[in-house]
Amino acid sequence: MFTIALPFRAADAADDGPAGAAFAESIARTVLVVDDEAEVREVLREILSSAQHRVETASSGREALLRLEARHYDVVLTDIRMPDMDGLTLFEEVKRRWPERAARVVFVTGDTLSEALRDLADSGRCAILEKPFAPGDVRRVVTEVVTTSEKAPRSQQRG
Repeated sequence: MFTIALPFRAADAADDGPAGAAFAESIARTVLVVDDEAEVREVLREILSSAQHRVETASSGREALLRLEARHYDVVLTDIRMPDMDGLTLFEEVKRRWPERAARVVFVTGDTLSEALRDLADSGRCAILEKPFAPGDVRRVVTEVVTTSEKAPRSQQRG
């Protein structure tokens, strides 16, 4: 009799190539997902939770600000278009209140990039995750944002 035990997480990450494998070895992070669509929030929660991240969600920019006041998140994934406060306005507010956290904001969008968003992306001041996204892309972006933020000089991390 033979017993074979296969590590589900490692195989899942390996399917995403080297970036996925590196992610499987990374530390669990706390991520805030902000989207007015419940389905998108849940998909992102499942993708990130399966990689051992702690995920909280907010259904609006205003709710996200309340959560950000109460807790530090390693990464914030935010939709661009939301009814009460869009993702760009949320980003500007994060930048104003907690400048050291602005580099940890990732925009999630299914729209053509606006000129303002394209300028932010081109300048390297934010990351963008375009819909439809693959699970490996979501995990890779989270890892890249955290890694880049942690490598930033101390003077850039403080506000």
